[in-house]
Amino acid sequence: MAEDRSSEPGQRAAGDAQPLCPACVHLAPSKPIEEFGHYRLFHCPQCELQFWDPRIMPNARWYEQMYGGRDNKLLPLEPGHKYFLRDRQAPGRGDLLDIGCGTGNFLMAAHNAGYQVSGTELDRNAAGFAKQKLGLTRVFGLTVAEFAEKYPTDKFDVVTFFEVLEHQAAPKEFMKKVKACLRPGGYVAMSVPNRERWLTGPDVLDYPPNHFLRWSERALSTFLSAHGFQTISIREQPAGVVHAAQMINKGLRTGWSRKMTGTPSTSFREIIQMDPRAASAVLDAAPTGRQRAVEFLGRIKSLACFPIAVLAYPYVRLRGYKGTYLYCLAKLSQ
Repeated sequence: MAEDRSSEPGQRAAGDAQPLCPACVHLAPSKPIEEFGHYRLFHCPQCELQFWDPRIMPNARWYEQMYGGRDNKLLPLEPGHKYFLRDRQAPGRGDLLDIGCGTGNFLMAAHNAGYQVSGTELDRNAAGFAKQKLGLTRVFGLTVAEFAEKYPTDKFDVVTFFEVLEHQAAPKEFMKKVKACLRPGGYVAMSVPNRERWLTGPDVLDYPPNHFLRWSERALSTFLSAHGFQTISIREQPAGVVHAAQMINKGLRTGWSRKMTGTPSTSFREIIQMDPRAASAVLDAAPTGRQRAVEFLGRIKSLACFPIAVLAYPYVRLRGYKGTYLYCLAKLSQ
């Protein structure tokens, strides 16, 4: 979850309409590689990061509104969590701070694996669930910048941030605050969407204002190195049957569901792109019978893609298609 809001909108070169790369401050080419509404996507030739401009992060209320359906239950561990817990090069014990800890699923797993855990989470409902339902007392409703300022003597052996870095408006400032929480020689572990993953159509979640940065293996390693980290292990998730089914379903989209209902879609992927007021209206409205019927047919269609994905899986593996997650473990140089 996008926990941190300590970063500021990206800078622009003085007297120039070209934006500066938020990771290496290199001047980006003037021509964007993609446009979306009033946002433009640029590719930095220096560090390989792709970034949207402008970048203004939503407030905590926006995240509570958009991710509200996830803040009152314990979700399954994500692949990035599992990669870290199984990573033999990770420290395996010590004090761990998880930025954007959500309802605490990873914190509980890390605690059971031998870590002493703390977390930060701006979604008040999610933080309350982690404290009250899971008994995780060290969950703070703060950004990592606020945490570092309020608890300057609290240092950690590991700082983790899964599915957080892609949300940041200013990743350099974010990493400075992460380093402020680390002990000398400490580790960071993270996962981000792999921009080189197999896609058959646009991933709406990967657009502003939800995501501002698109990372590849090289871009992530270069970024960490610039901040004094040595990459210890990095893993690109291979495309599995579930991912293949999703891509088949995405490739078969026709837009008929919106035409049939005549109303805005209630799917998370659609709502996240709406103006906050419009999103509130959709979220608060009771679904019509036609909407429920269309959603049911949509689920049937998704399920029907799984047998096709199973048959296509050998081809997917042969082509080496990549899945969603890019995981990385890095150590702070002495």
